[in-house]
Amino acid sequence: MLTLSPSAIAAVDSLLDSPEVPDEAGLRIGATGDSRLTVELAPEPAPGDEVIEEGGARVFVDSEAAPFIEGAQLDARREGDQVAFGLIPAGSSNGASPAQ
Repeated sequence: MLTLSPSAIAAVDSLLDSPEVPDEAGLRIGATGDSRLTVELAPEPAPGDEVIEEGGARVFVDSEAAPFIEGAQLDARREGDQVAFGLIPAGSSNGASPAQ
């Protein structure tokens, strides 16, 4: 199962903390047909999504993306107003590479 680093929790919380974003919204990780991962804000989980809630942050994982991120940790880096999300092996303290 995917876990969230403290920086990912803070980043997701900040993205969802807006009056225009519904209370049920979350960050959704999906997969494209060519095995790339996508990250987007979603108003609610899609049918079949795994819902992960940690520290108030909500992340939805598409069933097609789940096998690619099993046992990983979602991490985030802030660069100014930009947030880059990446996956690292769970328990690792290495930097993350951005998800695409």
